[in-house]
Amino acid sequence: MKHYKIILFFLGIVISSCSHAEQKEIKASEFMKDLRKGKSVSIANKIIIDDVDFTSIENLQLLSNSQLQNVVEGNIFFSNCVFMGNITSNGMKDNFPIQTKFCNNLIFTNCDFRGDVNFENAVVQGNVNFNKAKFRKNASFNNFSVWSKDSYFSEIESEGDLYMIYASFYGNLYMMDGNFQKNISMQNAVVNGKFMANGWQCLQSAEFDMISVRGRAIFNYSNFGKEASFIQARFFDDVDFVGTTHENSVNFEGAYFYGKLNLGDVVYPSSRTIEELKIK
Repeated sequence: MKHYKIILFFLGIVISSCSHAEQKEIKASEFMKDLRKGKSVSIANKIIIDDVDFTSIENLQLLSNSQLQNVVEGNIFFSNCVFMGNITSNGMKDNFPIQTKFCNNLIFTNCDFRGDVNFENAVVQGNVNFNKAKFRKNASFNNFSVWSKDSYFSEIESEGDLYMIYASFYGNLYMMDGNFQKNISMQNAVVNGKFMANGWQCLQSAEFDMISVRGRAIFNYSNFGKEASFIQARFFDDVDFVGTTHENSVNFEGAYFYGKLNLGDVVYPSSRTIEELKIK
């Protein structure tokens, strides 16, 4: 009888554990129904088992004669969640391309993305926060526009390529302590405030060609791996590269610095190009 009770006890633990695991898994449809009604969603400690397609909300407006805009009115907040499928905010309907506008906050803190992440052409009118996100595959924020005071991508880990080509941040952009195992590209990106990119670890290439930064830019103690490129970049305030390391030379061809350039061992005055300063 004693052994029988012990078996029942452990069986109960197993059943309880299984039930708990099932409760942690949800489908995207469970929160999409709230977003379709214009409500906000706040989800923590869940595993989303399928794809998340924000265009499926289908709150569509005619953006132009050739494009539709999908409008998400509620706040989106995910914390400590795992996304097993892909995430996208753009698509097609009746041969019309769809882009998504998020009217409020777009928050994914400490989240693990197992599939591809695609926020291309998305517009966000609230805060953006991807702090401590883990991107297991490719992540694209090309033509991503954020109209808030601050955007956060600090302590992210990217195992695939990360793209922010032609992205626009109309406030400050915080991307400290990023770990990039493959390529990161911010070509033609615009940051109207400060750009904090200190403490980066880049194993492959980091591309900042033709980036435009209005506020101070800080790349202190970053390690650029095989290649770092700032061709025709424009920095309108001070730029710091204190303690920055790289395997190969950094390409500053045609870059322009309107503020001071701090390389740690020497500080150069403003209104000089790299060619004029003869920095190698």
